[in-house]
Amino acid sequence: MTQERVVKVLAYYRDPGLIERIASNFRKLFMDINWIYGWKVNDENLYEFYIGVKDHNNFNTAVLLLSKTVDISKVEILDDAQLKRVIIRDGKVIENQSEGVKEGDMIIYVPVFNRVK
Repeated sequence: MTQERVVKVLAYYRDPGLIERIASNFRKLFMDINWIYGWKVNDENLYEFYIGVKDHNNFNTAVLLLSKTVDISKVEILDDAQLKRVIIRDGKVIENQSEGVKEGDMIIYVPVFNRVK
């Protein structure tokens, strides 16, 4: 199994091509993106994205290119990121995960980390 790297990106939303610009920085260096999570941080159109990328020789180059992309405010590499499973049922987070997943539940994986590079 290949190791995965997690990248945190803060970017200003100006047009619908924002996610394409972020993804293209990895794809043009032949890197696969496993997942992308993002949400709006504030009213000034600042968005926060977490991206799971397979580890690759071009990883550092892709991160440097991404940091110089238009509308990108900040790029961080989360060194020790682990994914925590969160179940959302009827708009509420289910704390007791031993119940299992039921039909209609939404499952998201939130990166939990201690070190930022």
